[in-house]
Amino acid sequence: MLAKHARAIVAGRAPLLIVTDFDGTLAPITLEPMATRIVPAARLALRSLARTAARRPERLRLVVLSGRAALDVAGRVRVGGLAYLGNHGLESGTLARRRRAEKLAVAADPSLLPFVARVRALGGAVAEILGRPDWLLVEDKGPSVAFHFRQALDPDAARLLLLSAIETAERTIGEHGLVAVAGRMVIEFRPSGAGGKGEALRRLIAQERPRTVLTMGDDVSDAEAFVALREARQAGAVEGLAVAVHGASETPPAVLAHADVVLASPAEAARLLRIMAGLLAAEAD
Repeated sequence: MLAKHARAIVAGRAPLLIVTDFDGTLAPITLEPMATRIVPAARLALRSLARTAARRPERLRLVVLSGRAALDVAGRVRVGGLAYLGNHGLESGTLARRRRAEKLAVAADPSLLPFVARVRALGGAVAEILGRPDWLLVEDKGPSVAFHFRQALDPDAARLLLLSAIETAERTIGEHGLVAVAGRMVIEFRPSGAGGKGEALRRLIAQERPRTVLTMGDDVSDAEAFVALREARQAGAVEGLAVAVHGASETPPAVLAHADVVLASPAEAARLLRIMAGLLAAEAD
């Protein structure tokens, strides 16, 4: 089945744009988000794809689109020749081949700068209200903040405590211009109107003008990208597939509802990329 999907994507019209999430897609979800590591086979597949993209940029473009900060996800993937879009597309950078991930130059919309202080205020207030419990990880990503509660012994109870603390903090801070987005054991706040992965994919399609698109992901924000791909297909702009990586019973229903293909794990996602890499490399031989 994986080979069938890989052949269908590679057989599509050029250029091909591959856009993949990281957590839960190229890397298994872990209790400690900062301990997440890419599946080795996924890194090897991306390196092979990057070589093809370097030799034949008219054939293939590669993007990692993550909720993590761009520098963070680039440091975990560590493959040059890719574009890294962080914060669900709020920041971006392209890492040249054979360049260290730490050299990634990240660009962000200057209009998002005022949100940095508001995000820190909200993150700090919520942590203080909850008494900085061990189960809470506050991930400050500049203009956005994520509250992870995966390490809680009772995630449902932790979520209710977190929502109450957020409500209390918001009353204290006042209007902050951030919107909440719930994900897998995480509640994230990002600037209102800044868009998410759906808007990021729409921008990529407009900028890169692909004829075929593969997008992969596992969370609510990825479902937004799946919807954007479906819209582009219905408009006749592109063809392609939205691939959900299931991997856990907590996968949001929207992800499965908007996907064309469902894979069982990041290991299967890596195999799909590896097969595609082989097919694309064979084209050039």
